[in-house]
Amino acid sequence: MSLSLVAPARWHRPSVPAPGTSLAAATETFAGPVRTAVERVRRCLEEGPSVNAARAHVLASRWREEPLRPPALSALQTAWALVSMRIVGRCVGALSRNASLRDAEAWFIGAIPTPSRLSAGVVEFADREATRQLETIEHDDDLRDLLPYVLDAHGPGSRASVMRDPRTGKARRAKKDAGVFYTPADVAQYIAREALDAVSREVDTPLVLDPACGSGVFLKAVLDLAAGRRPGLDRLDFVERNLHGIDVDPLAVNAACFVLLHECLRSSDRPTEAAPWSQWHRIRCNLRVADALTFRVAAPAPHDANPLEVLADLRTRLDNRYVQPSSARADTEAALFSQGSLLGNTFPHLAAGAHVVIGNPPYAAIGPRDDAAALTQRFASLPAGHRTGWDYFPAFVEMMWRLTLPGRGSSGMVVPLSLACSRRAQLTATRRAIMRSGGRWRFAFFDREPHALFGEDVKTRNTIVFRADASGRPTTETTIETGPLRRWTSRQRATLFDTVDFTPLPGVPIAAGVPKLDGNVCARVFRRLRRQTVRLRDMCATVDACLPRDATAERFHRHVFVAGTAYNFLNAFRSHRDLPKPRVPWSSSKLLCLGLATAAEADRVFAIVSSRIAYWLWHVTGDGFHVTRSFITDLPVNDRLFTEPAKHALADLGSRLWENVQAQRIISINGGRQTVSYRPHASEDLRGEIDTLLLEALGLEVEFLDYLRRFTRTLLFVDERDDTRRRFTDHFNDGGNPWPE
Repeated sequence: MSLSLVAPARWHRPSVPAPGTSLAAATETFAGPVRTAVERVRRCLEEGPSVNAARAHVLASRWREEPLRPPALSALQTAWALVSMRIVGRCVGALSRNASLRDAEAWFIGAIPTPSRLSAGVVEFADREATRQLETIEHDDDLRDLLPYVLDAHGPGSRASVMRDPRTGKARRAKKDAGVFYTPADVAQYIAREALDAVSREVDTPLVLDPACGSGVFLKAVLDLAAGRRPGLDRLDFVERNLHGIDVDPLAVNAACFVLLHECLRSSDRPTEAAPWSQWHRIRCNLRVADALTFRVAAPAPHDANPLEVLADLRTRLDNRYVQPSSARADTEAALFSQGSLLGNTFPHLAAGAHVVIGNPPYAAIGPRDDAAALTQRFASLPAGHRTGWDYFPAFVEMMWRLTLPGRGSSGMVVPLSLACSRRAQLTATRRAIMRSGGRWRFAFFDREPHALFGEDVKTRNTIVFRADASGRPTTETTIETGPLRRWTSRQRATLFDTVDFTPLPGVPIAAGVPKLDGNVCARVFRRLRRQTVRLRDMCATVDACLPRDATAERFHRHVFVAGTAYNFLNAFRSHRDLPKPRVPWSSSKLLCLGLATAAEADRVFAIVSSRIAYWLWHVTGDGFHVTRSFITDLPVNDRLFTEPAKHALADLGSRLWENVQAQRIISINGGRQTVSYRPHASEDLRGEIDTLLLEALGLEVEFLDYLRRFTRTLLFVDERDDTRRRFTDHFNDGGNPWPE
């Protein structure tokens, strides 16, 4: 039965975060009863005879061998498969409300003469209880939209760690409950659209690979885009020819297969006699349980048979005929984690590489591996000597060029913001490798406040990174394009990705970090500042750290303090005056303490650190939260830039600014500890004068002052149509508008 793809006009996709909605909460409405049903079936199967044989007969891959899984996982796989069959059958209208799990499997297998059935080990009571749970949810458009998340047993995080050590499952379940692993559909669609468009001139039907496919969010996004652009698309044929996925978790791979099967069944306009089982296994040939880190693209050894022909013949035989599963190795860990693989041996269409590589790689530590030495030879992002600190996602960034077709490839991934700004050896090595890889690299950055890319229950800062090398011939030239660290409210999300643009950065190396810049003026200013040889630290008599309570001591009257975190402003201040007696202990988070020789120098340093130029540069080079010692001391400004009159003027402005901001003092208590900060936004006129002096001393273009005004306002207000954010006007010059149009 075919269902319409047309949704009601007012229907909002729950797979996309929106005001007052949460992807995790929306998913849990369905996933809670689904997991309860799975657990009931799993317990029943573990108490009965072995389910390994039935699992192999019904679910095991018919294409290439895959490692065997422990019996406990076989029971869980079987339970998830049975529940998934029923959900898909109900969603496409093939099963009624009264259908049992046995009925669902009978529909799924059809006339295929499998030697055994998964449901044979499920007693009637367990079947009835599971079915009752599944009928507490609506099999509606919301469920269809959320299917990749509902069928995701535990999210695509560090599956490799769970395979090695099941004890980590508890921590991963906690992350799952917070929605950490869910990629919103609009994020997947944006990445898929940009990556596909980058190769559209060279390739009509691009070959796509997701090396951490999870339950198929990105593969579904590609399928939806292709169907939207090509009316009448044969979805099953497109999946078989074009979509490929790898994941270490067999539960995820099976879920992705059910998700894609659902899309093919619900959208099919052609009658077919092939059982869902046959179509499922045709899709399953393109999904592999494996560790993506072990794959490489190289010329395969010659074979007597053409792998493409062998695969095509297998798919033909799968139509309403039973085909034995491929043999499986028992040395599971060696097979899954330690053996290198040629991509073309697993996916014959990808023997030379994929046209498009996309995904959301795991944000987790790699941990101990027997093949660590081999990985250091294969991946520049896994440098020797730092194995205990390795993360997965940098290696997946390298797959953006290592697994794509030279000269005809593109890729896109969503990764942590640390790719752009972390000074860790692994991330520095990754950025150096990017500079050597060739192609056009684009970086889009997303803050976590007021709202976050992954939704309000997953507060992360992210980078969406694209690479394109699709000119028809390989290139060794690397070009970098970047954008600002974006902030937005949930009401702006519908147009968020339409507003993303990029600024070219010719001649800017990125090993130390990828600057987050908005427009050519910003790029020119940034390049000019990089060429400065002066540093703020040269003004300082001492550079140290101190406790917040020390800022009340009289002996620090020629010092400037800077807090270690920031958001709307850098929290710089002089020694506290007239503070009320603390009601709770002071915070133990240390401050940066800059000691100056004279009070006038302290006034100048305070003015420099409080300037909008300093705040902008922090936003450009940092992570939008941490204020590092090196950032402050490396500010490219000191007394050597100023004439004597300018020095006196800057000191006077710093002194006046300090007097003003004390009226904007904020005393906060967090975790039973006190902190003090000083908000500068009510002194924008003074900051403007400070910026003017700095621009002149640095030889920067005057129009940058206008940009700084807009930049500061935009970051604070974010969405000026949002009445709940108009309270910020109170912080600007007694509520007035300091920047008339």
